[in-house]
Amino acid sequence: MFELPGLRRHLPLAIALGVDSIGTGISAPLLLLFLTKVANIPLAQAGVTLSATFAVALFVPAVAGQVVPRLGGRTVLIAAQVLQALGLAGFLVVRELPAIVACALVLAIGQRTFWSSVFAVIADASDSGPPADKDRWFAFTNMIQNTGYALGALTAGALLLIPGDLPYLLAIGANATFLALSGILMLAERAGQPTRTAPEVAPPRIHRAPSRPYLAYIGVSALFAFCSTLLGSGLAIYVVDGLSASAAVVGPLLAVNTLLSAIGQAPAVRLTRRFSRVRVMILAGLIWCVWGLFTASLGHTPASLIVPALALSVVIYSIAELLHGPRSMAFAADAAPPDQRSTYLSWFQYSFALANIAAPGVFAATFGIAPALPWLIASLVAILACLGLAAVARVLHPQPPVQN
Repeated sequence: MFELPGLRRHLPLAIALGVDSIGTGISAPLLLLFLTKVANIPLAQAGVTLSATFAVALFVPAVAGQVVPRLGGRTVLIAAQVLQALGLAGFLVVRELPAIVACALVLAIGQRTFWSSVFAVIADASDSGPPADKDRWFAFTNMIQNTGYALGALTAGALLLIPGDLPYLLAIGANATFLALSGILMLAERAGQPTRTAPEVAPPRIHRAPSRPYLAYIGVSALFAFCSTLLGSGLAIYVVDGLSASAAVVGPLLAVNTLLSAIGQAPAVRLTRRFSRVRVMILAGLIWCVWGLFTASLGHTPASLIVPALALSVVIYSIAELLHGPRSMAFAADAAPPDQRSTYLSWFQYSFALANIAAPGVFAATFGIAPALPWLIASLVAILACLGLAAVARVLHPQPPVQN
């Protein structure tokens, strides 16, 4: 049932991504609580601190696009793990707000550097196998990361059984340790070496900004990413304030999504392998449109059916996510010129960064008008994304994969 990529030469990469995800799953759900309960920062200030540092880190993908081809994705990825570990370790020893902000900024830069380099390393690893391995690699790494995050989140839940500040200190310390271990494992990885170009190719060409069609694809991908991000941004508020349901169902609902993401990536790629990437992504967008309409209609659902209906909503969302994720990244990798791929993939991270900034703001601004409005907007955005992708695909032609 599972068609895995060739892992023999790239086990360090696979293990490192799993270790990284476990650590992230342990601390990410508790970071805001750590800042409020241990560092004694007011909730509003803590939220603004994390959001502001994330916004400041938006410069990272453009810089990474210059650095990754020169130093190699692996080197930049290791540096990202070091930065994240240092930022988290700083949280353990500082308590003044300026120092907390500095640590949060180091952490945010490290996180954005990680996402600006990891896909270049994965794409490089996929080149060592047959062309079909690219989709399998992105599906497999998504599966590893989702599984690791789920295991980490379960660990975080267990830590909360311990009274006092200790759970939060253990979570932050554990993630810093796991990040350091992930960086050490990456030292043994072969993929992600510096770009090598022919002598006649001028070096500046490698590092310039992506072409206009590729930038258009980044914009379209940001629309898809908005749909993908909205569930995490608004589900809890929608359940409690929009549907008057118990907050206790939010955790299990998100667990359903995590479980489906963990076990469904490889089968989703296998079942859709006969279709082009563009068709699969458009299908995912149409499913997201249906998901938005269905979720918006839950306000008219009888109270006894709210929980099953929410579960169905999460399943519909997860199907779209399973179809879109691997195909989107594989298309982004193959649409980039071979000698500029790492630069293009670094810029591609702006699609996720912009969505992560837009989704919470759009949800907050529209939910107060009507609880159904954010989900209706998601349906509209999904349709626009499908139309945009169909237009971009006419002028952006992926290069055939080159096998190392």
